[in-house]
Amino acid sequence: MENSVNPDKNHKKRRVVVTGLGMATSLGLHVEESWGKALNGISGISKLTLPFAEKSPVQAVGEVGEKDWQKIQEEFKEESLTEGERRTLFALWAAKNALSDAGISDYGKQRDNCGVALAAGLGINRLEDIQNWINDRNFNIKRFGMEYSRVHRESIMRNNSHRPSALIGKRFGLHGMNCTVTTACASATQAIGIGYRSVQRGDADLMVAGGADSMINPVGLVFFVLLSAAATSSESPQTLCRPFDRKRAGLVMGEGAGIAILEEKSHAVRRGAKIYCEVAGYGSSMDAYQVTAPHPQGRGAEQSMRAALNDAGMNSHDIDYINAHGTSTKLNDAMETNAIKNVFQDHAKNIAISSSKSLIGHLLAASGGPEFVFTVLSTERNKVHPTINLTSPDPKCDLDYVPNMHRSMTVRAALSNSFGFGGQNASIIIIKYHGDEQ
Repeated sequence: MENSVNPDKNHKKRRVVVTGLGMATSLGLHVEESWGKALNGISGISKLTLPFAEKSPVQAVGEVGEKDWQKIQEEFKEESLTEGERRTLFALWAAKNALSDAGISDYGKQRDNCGVALAAGLGINRLEDIQNWINDRNFNIKRFGMEYSRVHRESIMRNNSHRPSALIGKRFGLHGMNCTVTTACASATQAIGIGYRSVQRGDADLMVAGGADSMINPVGLVFFVLLSAAATSSESPQTLCRPFDRKRAGLVMGEGAGIAILEEKSHAVRRGAKIYCEVAGYGSSMDAYQVTAPHPQGRGAEQSMRAALNDAGMNSHDIDYINAHGTSTKLNDAMETNAIKNVFQDHAKNIAISSSKSLIGHLLAASGGPEFVFTVLSTERNKVHPTINLTSPDPKCDLDYVPNMHRSMTVRAALSNSFGFGGQNASIIIIKYHGDEQ
C-alpha cells in the first residue's frame, strides 16, 4: 500500500469506508457465525464457570467458550506465553480477522500510513499480586523493579491497557498513529470515532479501530456488584439480560473484541477492497452528572447523537436503525429512550432500535466494537437483529426495540450509541456505500 495521504487534507474531508470486520464474543470467533446467531436471537450468555463460581452473586456472563479460547491461544502461541491476558489475545484475534477480511495479509510489510485506535479496559487487578507484595517484609520499590518477573503475566502491573494496541501495531506492521482509549463503556465507539477522524483528515489511509476487554474475574465481577449495576438473579442465564423490559435487573458482563478496518475511499478502491459501507458522522460528549449514573434526561446522550448527525450533515429522518447502548439497567434504558425521543422527535417511533447486549452481554470498554460490526452489517444487508428477552415492555421505554425476532427492512443509515460511567458518551453513523455518489 503506497502512501496516498491527501496534501490538501486541511481543506477537504476525505470519505471513510469500512473494508474489514473481525470479532470474538460469546457467540463465536467469526463475524458470519456471530451475525447468524444474532439474527436468530441466540444468546451467548451462560453460567459463570470461574473457580468457586457457586459462591458468586453473579451467575451469568457472556464468556468466550473454552474451545474458542484454546483456538485463540493456539493462533497466538508466542503472545499467549508472554502476555496471556485474555483482553489482549481477543484484540489480536479480531484484528487479524478484520485485516484478512479487508484483503491484507502481508503482515511483514511496514505501513507508516496505517495505524491503530483501540479501546481497552484497565486490565486485571490480581489480588494475589497485591497480597504477595504487601506480605513481603523485605518489599521496597528497588526490589520490585529488580524482581518484576515475579508479577503474574496477566496482572495489570505487567499488562496495561496499551498492550493490545501496541501489539497489533507491532505484529501487523501498522507503524502510523497508535492510541489507546480507556473511557469506560464509551471507549470502543470513541476509538472508532478517532480512527474515522484520522482517516478523514488525512493522518492515515487505514486504521484498525475497535475495542477489546475482559473483566470476568473476581475483582471485575465484584466491582459491578458493589455498584448495584450487575444482575445477580439465579434465573436462567440466557434470559437474564433484558434491555428495555420492565423486569430488567442489571447488566450481564461479557468479554471479547470487535474491530473494523476504516479506510480512505479512493485508497480502498485502488486496491480492489470489498466495501461494506461508509462512516458518515461521529459525535461525543461528557454529561458530567455522576460517576455511576447518566443524566436522567439524557442530556449527554442527546448531545452526542446530535453531534453525529451534524457531522454527517443529516437530519433526524435520515436514520432508520439505532444500535442502542441498551444495558438492561433501570437508569440507562429509560435515559436512552428519552434522549432518542428528544433528538428524533416524531420520527423516533419509526426507528428500529435493538440492543446487542441482550445477546452477548456488556463488553464494557469493548462494547462499542461488536455493536459497530453489527451496525455495519445491518446497514449493508438490510437486516436488524432483535432485542431478546423483551417480554414485559417498560411503559417508560415505549419505542420500537425489535423484540425477540429479527427484522428485514431498508437501512439507509444507522447510528450506534455507547455511554459510559463518568458521563462519557459517543455516537457514530453508518450509511450505505454508493460509490462516487455522496
